[in-house]
Amino acid sequence: MDIFSFHLKGKMAHFRRFYSNSSALTYTIPPRTTVCGIVAGLMGYERDSYYEDFSLENCNITVSLNSQVKKTMQKLNLLMIKGLNDLNGSKENHSQVPTEFLIPQNIREEEIDYKVWINFKQLKVQKQFEALLLEEKECYRTNAISCALGLAHNVGRFEYEGIYSGENYSTKNSVSINSSVPVDNITEIDQETDQLSLIVEELPLEFDVNRSLTTNGKKRILFSRTGIPVRLIVKDHVQLETGEKICWMK
Repeated sequence: MDIFSFHLKGKMAHFRRFYSNSSALTYTIPPRTTVCGIVAGLMGYERDSYYEDFSLENCNITVSLNSQVKKTMQKLNLLMIKGLNDLNGSKENHSQVPTEFLIPQNIREEEIDYKVWINFKQLKVQKQFEALLLEEKECYRTNAISCALGLAHNVGRFEYEGIYSGENYSTKNSVSINSSVPVDNITEIDQETDQLSLIVEELPLEFDVNRSLTTNGKKRILFSRTGIPVRLIVKDHVQLETGEKICWMK
């Protein structure tokens, strides 16, 4: 299978947890649904028109956190926008919403860095994405919106790494996994080190046409918060020609 590899980088990120209400909390890594939205936006899909092409059946995606991040809470003064006259902020009923942001450990010198692997099972979609990557543009690789890490004002950068071949494997031996892993794909964690720091978050994976989670559209995902590969015994994984081993979010 052909697997595209790229990085999403930026100074700030916010991936709102689906159960947040009065306070907007963030996931540590972008959910699969967020990655779908970012890639579909770069490819020029209309809003809510890409769910079938990026479904769990037609598209494989996984993510890793390649930089250390921390969370900070800021209050945003939100406006109720019902018309153009409301954009100047003169109307009443402003809402101050505590919002959690992801930032680098040193925001002056560092960036947030997520590595993404994606495989399209539909050849036409793969060719469309490949054309976007190979097209020479002066600024951003996009046919529509710019890259943002969650919220629109968290402007990010898309850095293409390459396209690699990969093969599915199933083994009872432990392997070093470079990506995030669904908890139900893990048989055993076969690694102990002081540098290892793991997080498990329940992430949305797939929406239907009504923007509702599908039956299998939410799972607990394990990942390394330090970017160090985790040695695991998993039910199945994919090995790339680069030597990297990944597990799909599914």
